[in-house]
Amino acid sequence: MENKGWVKLWRNQFSSWISKKPFCDGYAWCYLYQKANHKEGMVNFRNEYIKVERGQLLTSKLQLQEIFGWTYRHVENFLKALENDEMIRYRTTNRYIVITIVNYDKYQSKEDKIDEQNEEQIMNRLGTDYEQIRNEATQTRINKNDKNDKNVNNNIYTPLNDKNNLKQIEHTYSTDNVSTIISYLNEKAGTNYKPTTKKTISLIKARFNEGFNIDDFKTVIDKKTIDWQNTEFEKFLRPETLFGTKFESYLNEKLPNKDYKKTSYIKSNYEKTYIKG
Repeated sequence: MENKGWVKLWRNQFSSWISKKPFCDGYAWCYLYQKANHKEGMVNFRNEYIKVERGQLLTSKLQLQEIFGWTYRHVENFLKALENDEMIRYRTTNRYIVITIVNYDKYQSKEDKIDEQNEEQIMNRLGTDYEQIRNEATQTRINKNDKNDKNVNNNIYTPLNDKNNLKQIEHTYSTDNVSTIISYLNEKAGTNYKPTTKKTISLIKARFNEGFNIDDFKTVIDKKTIDWQNTEFEKFLRPETLFGTKFESYLNEKLPNKDYKKTSYIKSNYEKTYIKG
């Protein structure tokens, strides 16, 4: 029997507990072509908007190192092996890499192409109302590779010159964003919180509604992990505390100077005093 046909992969599985690290090479390859853009658009990479083509993925070696659970050298060798086997091409800058999946259309079924045409028809009919476009497109997607998953998860939106809508996506609540934030917290704090908990979803959604974005969540996680890890306050590295009403205060906190060390703690307001080391 010939090995022909298609299977569908759920994009969110890569941020699920099932995707245990380190990835094997085959699973890492699946990640790359599943995350490649299905159409031309703009990607927000660390507050810089970069044009990418269909079948391309914008990322960095450090980002792939974190996602795959590999060493930096393993990532480099893996990309080089894919390039030598003519599975990808990639170009590198000092900030990011753009990976092109060779023969990308081979990994896309005819249904995908029909689906994209339907989506374009919807966009032409509805105009520039982003929310309405996203909702209509989501309902007509056949293979779950919908506009909401693509545009929110990869921070992509078209038309290319609509900067106001590009900015809006950074502050858009979605289940993908919740998964990204909780995965980042678990990675940094060594915890195992789930992105499906109702209280966690409610807190994150409330912060998005206040205008905060994913980078703000990561900043708070980074600051409080440095501040509380390996102290008696480590138990507060949890969504309930980090993403609650003190979120903005945590975001604007300054980290202590490197030549200071912790000596005592005031539990009432989580403040610390420092003395010369």
